Amino acid sequence: MRQYLAALKFSFKEQLSNRFAFGLLLVFVPLWYWVLGMITPSDAVAFRFRPTGAMLQANGHNLVLITAGLNVLSMILGFMFFHSAHRSLDFDRRLTRAGLDRFGFMMAKASALAVTTGLIALYTTAVLIGFWHHPHSLVELWLGFWMLSLIYASIGLLLGLLVNNELVGFFIVIMVSMMDTFLQNPIGNPAANKAFLSYLPSYSSMQLSVAGGFTDRFAGSQLLLGLAWFAGILLVALSVFYLRTQRKSSVLQTPEGATHRPSAPAANQA
Repeated sequence: MRQYLAALKFSFKEQLSNRFAFGLLLVFVPLWYWVLGMITPSDAVAFRFRPTGAMLQANGHNLVLITAGLNVLSMILGFMFFHSAHRSLDFDRRLTRAGLDRFGFMMAKASALAVTTGLIALYTTAVLIGFWHHPHSLVELWLGFWMLSLIYASIGLLLGLLVNNELVGFFIVIMVSMMDTFLQNPIGNPAANKAFLSYLPSYSSMQLSVAGGFTDRFAGSQLLLGLAWFAGILLVALSVFYLRTQRKSSVLQTPEGATHRPSAPAANQA
């Protein structure tokens, strides 16, 4: 538990050190809501609500606010966790080689990711109230935002462990998040009600958020789908972290195939 708490402290420090990402959240979230809300009328827009199979006639202004929130969360959290994972990998290696338990470190990273994304999704939902005063369920809207935050934070973490070039990583995060969330928006995309969109990461979050904004139905199946996306990507990311922080063995191979550990003087000479 002591090692877990120490690793949790390091994980939170990684996130808090990224002041640029937090600055983007404070400024860009309300600005993005305002810009998209200003240019989108309140005309009814047809949206296929998958839990019932029915076509909802949603307020276009409020619907675009949902996609704006999902869009900004996917980009900023993907960037934020990519940056922290990329920059801290060498430090994390030193911690594990100094004796910090890797399993506890992985659980701490997952815990910090869940808490950070939950709070950022809560902030994004709170700002939304200033532009949309009476959504049906703020809790369900927050859950939709949180699911997407968890998914893209995990994608950012995975890319940070795999991609060595920061510019390439940022480009991948931005392009994937923009394409994914744009395709879910029926105002900008005529094919937004097609079935193939159910295979995209933001699909469940969009459905869950629309359920919270426009209906009295709790879209539990979409919540489970979002959690499945998150768990799958996070498991891959933590597996990569486990492999990339392996301790180097001090066991040497002799020409005859036997193994031995070098004595202290021999190790010093080497």
